[in-house]
Amino acid sequence: MPFPKHSKTQFSINTTKHIYFSGLNGLRFFAALAVVITHIELLKGQYSKPNLWNDNKLIFELGGLGVVFFFVLSGFLITFLLLKEKENSGTISIMKFYTRRILRIWPLYFLLMIIGFFVIPLFPAFNHVYFTPFFKESFWSNFLLYLFILPNLALAMFKPVPHIGQLWSIGVEEQFYLIWPWLVKHSKNLLRILVIVIAVCLLLKFLFQMLVCYNPENDSLIKVKTFIATLKFESMAIGGIGAWCVYNKKYLDLILNNTLMFASLFMILISVYFTPGFIQDGVFILQSVLFLIVIINVSSNPNTILKLENKMFVFLGNISYGIYMYHMIMIVAVMLLMEKLGIAVDNSLLSQFLIYSLSVGLTILVSWLSYRYFETYFIKLKKKVTVVSSGSTNH
Repeated sequence: MPFPKHSKTQFSINTTKHIYFSGLNGLRFFAALAVVITHIELLKGQYSKPNLWNDNKLIFELGGLGVVFFFVLSGFLITFLLLKEKENSGTISIMKFYTRRILRIWPLYFLLMIIGFFVIPLFPAFNHVYFTPFFKESFWSNFLLYLFILPNLALAMFKPVPHIGQLWSIGVEEQFYLIWPWLVKHSKNLLRILVIVIAVCLLLKFLFQMLVCYNPENDSLIKVKTFIATLKFESMAIGGIGAWCVYNKKYLDLILNNTLMFASLFMILISVYFTPGFIQDGVFILQSVLFLIVIINVSSNPNTILKLENKMFVFLGNISYGIYMYHMIMIVAVMLLMEKLGIAVDNSLLSQFLIYSLSVGLTILVSWLSYRYFETYFIKLKKKVTVVSSGSTNH
């Protein structure tokens, strides 16, 4: 299909089958930063410090928006890469797919798991004033669930594991990957499959929401409902629809539009402040669609006004996985350091400047060190089994 307004898309494919989506590293960094901002205020509150967690709606929602964005982006990239692999080789190597995912995700996941369960508890200063007692009571149950890549189930059943509770979203992605390459490999109508996945997930969540409404005292039912709520497969499937559009060059004449992209960004902000309470649990669907429009325009529109492709954003995007994984430990370390130096952790301008700049800076430093001296080893192994690679996101 020719593009009425755009002669070509922004991503490139070279002769070695290396796919590069321009600008996505910048988006990944900003999504990770959104999570960091929310968790700075959340952790201040959990450590009984003055905070903006409950007083600022945008800060309260930023972290959730960042995670939804990551789900959409993951669905977009994984689906596109699977489609290209299927085109190039006539099939999809399920074994190689899982090998690539394991090499990229598991090393850092299990490193953080070891740190969270066995290293941090050795330092009394890191004891979480609210969660630590619950963590001790459910230590081995939590550990086993994390070990089998079910941190989102652990989150539904127990209090979050101090300082590594963010791993729940990694579990959701890994669970999605269990089914997704099989569906793409064997589907003859991927768009229909994507729509069915979204519909089934929404129906299942609505069903359990109703069951909980009629049985509000049933603790087991509430936990099942909470677990199912974490499975944001709909967001990843929406990302997959975007990949299908870009791959098949369908509907891009409608999507590749700067006005639509900025309207989508504005609507995301509006959704934070003006979503009616009765649809609050489902607003992530709208946000997923809006994020997808932004992703497609930034990555595939050569005329996009939102230019996020430069060396700094490539660097920050490459370490964004580490930023997401390490940031909670770094935030607590900064708060402890400030207290040690006699600097109040509160909402004053100086305190806010110090905790934000030091938390972000320390997280970036540790993430870079992790990427260079730990993750890169596994990334190099991953490239040996890569059929089609995405340069912008290490997928």
